[in-house]
Amino acid sequence: MKFGFCFGTTLRADPGPQRLWDLLSTVEEVGFDSAWFYNTNGSLPPVLDLVEGAAERTTALEVGPHVLVAAGLPARPLAERFSELARLSRGRFVAQLGLGGPREAIIQDRRQAAAAMEDLLVELAAHFDADESLPRPPVWLGGHSNRAARRVAALADGWVPSFIAPSEFAAKRAMIDDLVAARGGRKPVTHAVQVVYVPPSLDGADWLMPQLDDEVRRHKPGFATSDIYAFGGYQAVVDRIGEFRDGGAVHVILVPARPPHDLREEITRLHQEVVGVFR
Repeated sequence: MKFGFCFGTTLRADPGPQRLWDLLSTVEEVGFDSAWFYNTNGSLPPVLDLVEGAAERTTALEVGPHVLVAAGLPARPLAERFSELARLSRGRFVAQLGLGGPREAIIQDRRQAAAAMEDLLVELAAHFDADESLPRPPVWLGGHSNRAARRVAALADGWVPSFIAPSEFAAKRAMIDDLVAARGGRKPVTHAVQVVYVPPSLDGADWLMPQLDDEVRRHKPGFATSDIYAFGGYQAVVDRIGEFRDGGAVHVILVPARPPHDLREEITRLHQEVVGVFR
């Protein structure tokens, strides 16, 4: 298995590019396989600029956005930018794309956004096919609807859902694999997953669980908070990863649910206490 670290909203607590680059060095030094970014802080550059900076400052990490809201963007400039990042990173760039939530989506109607994403993926492939000199990075998609599964199987190199329970993941992973096999001759899809966990330094915080409970009620009705978030120490994170591994995940991206007290220490301990169990 491979393991990645996603900075997520932790950048709100550690603003500024230099602080980010220092933390990124820690991610690579301790032995993570990948690092992922999304821009939620006005003091930081746009997300693909962050990825470019990460590629320039690392030698082994896979790097990419988490996730780039792409449905509605023009294909040609995006293909050219992706090729630049693939070349700069020497093949370590992964384009993680999504439709976006209500606050981020370019196209608010979900069906229209899904259709636009599918058109974009076809156009991106056509650009790369037309110019074989352009480096072609892998494209991973999120989502866990049946339509998302069909989109992944037909048009993507990887699947990387978030806010998903292990039982859902296993069922949809099997569906994607069956769809890929039915197409014949298509390479297998890489199955990744984002595991959102509560850093142990925040365990027992009175303000946290009501927030997580509310998020699950709004976004995953019918599921328990413990189905979606791993909390209760590092062993709970290990157990959750084991469930996803048994469901077919080969690349786990760990995302702190909220900023820990000391992010550098958290990155180090997370690798020691969690990733080390699977090495």
